[in-house]
Amino acid sequence: MIVIKFGGTSVGNADRVAEAIDIVVARRHLRPIVVVSALAGVTDALVAAADAARAQQPEVAASIIADVRRKHEDVGLRLIQQRQDFFDAFVAQLSKQIEEVNVILKGFAYLGEITPRGADRIMSIGEKFSSVLFAYTLMMRAPAEHVHSETVVITDDNFGSATPDMDATTAAATEALLPIVERGHIPVMGGFIGRTPAGATTTLGRNGSDYSAAIVAAAVGAKEVQIWTDVDGLLTCDPRLVPGAHVIDHISFDEAAELAQFGAKLHPRTLEPAMTANIPVRVLNTHNPSSPGTVITRTPDASAGPRSIARKRNVTMVHVTSNKMLGAHGFLARLFNVFEKLGISVDLIATSEVSVSVTVDERQNMEELERKLHEIAESVEMLDNQCIIAIVGQNLMADSRVGARILGALDGVGVKMISLGRSGLNLSIVVDDAEADGAVRAIHNALFETPVTV
Repeated sequence: MIVIKFGGTSVGNADRVAEAIDIVVARRHLRPIVVVSALAGVTDALVAAADAARAQQPEVAASIIADVRRKHEDVGLRLIQQRQDFFDAFVAQLSKQIEEVNVILKGFAYLGEITPRGADRIMSIGEKFSSVLFAYTLMMRAPAEHVHSETVVITDDNFGSATPDMDATTAAATEALLPIVERGHIPVMGGFIGRTPAGATTTLGRNGSDYSAAIVAAAVGAKEVQIWTDVDGLLTCDPRLVPGAHVIDHISFDEAAELAQFGAKLHPRTLEPAMTANIPVRVLNTHNPSSPGTVITRTPDASAGPRSIARKRNVTMVHVTSNKMLGAHGFLARLFNVFEKLGISVDLIATSEVSVSVTVDERQNMEELERKLHEIAESVEMLDNQCIIAIVGQNLMADSRVGARILGALDGVGVKMISLGRSGLNLSIVVDDAEADGAVRAIHNALFETPVTV
């Protein structure tokens, strides 16, 4: 078995859905299980409808939902209407889900608020729409069955970013999916969605369909996870920023996890279940299926050095200075206890004898953070509109020329912070957002485009 996942851009319109169906049919002999995201833009539309309902704007909410329905019906008309029975069944399912949406929106309007549980329920509908649409479209070409994601992925009740119970999910997936595969049919389910043992719908976090695919693969013992997206794989840089970026044919789980954390085309948690089960993950391009893509495995490439550059924009750097640090113990514990109590996670850390610099990418509780840090430090500086540039690879500093080239490429750029992990996997540099694009291009040119001379 393999698990095939399609992202929103891979099922964005009728032509894209047709391409995805071709990909699945061509791999039917591999006994695929299909996981799909919501159609491009649908989840954002559902969030907007929820906000409109809460704000007592029912006409706006109704208009948004009508557009969402029309989008799915238009694709269905293009791809399913040749079989009237399939199309009628699809429309019936769509109508039932639209009714569910309207009930949820009325609840938001009545309460004047959106609870975390309610938010997960409304945001899950996009994947329910798309998976039903995809299943009926696939039935035109091959035996397929729609599977409700809530019957497969069992999670805790951390709404908005739920964590799977892998033992319960393995049991549920075995019962829900394997009989379908054994019949020679193709299961189709929405990503991003789970449920608690009590039956409440949960989501795994925005863009969590990648994560769903890896969870399902680990649960059923699949041989590979295929993440189909709109680029040829993981690249040496974002091709929108550096057109000359090239595909990385092989990368380790550790390296890919670092890249995902800093914005690569993978959900940051995607690799956790795949790493645990030692299942390869392959990133492929729906629009260019002949490309071999990038394969991610536990074993790193034999050669050391940089593999890719990622960036995370709009972060805040927090710089704390205190003479109390000098020769004292316990200061860092008190410092990071402030972040813990406010629920603010830290990306990067750099320390000296009397100062600590960290980066955060959250906007909540920032004023309270600054106030509490002033209680334990003499000086607190908050720098907004910063960008983390992460250079990822194996044993980055094994070759002294790598560091020299990176710093040389940053000549004229105001570097605010540098952090190198002990593992040598990630050298991160913080610069102003305004200087980030030029800095990334210069680093990419120095590391991947300029020949190295010995």
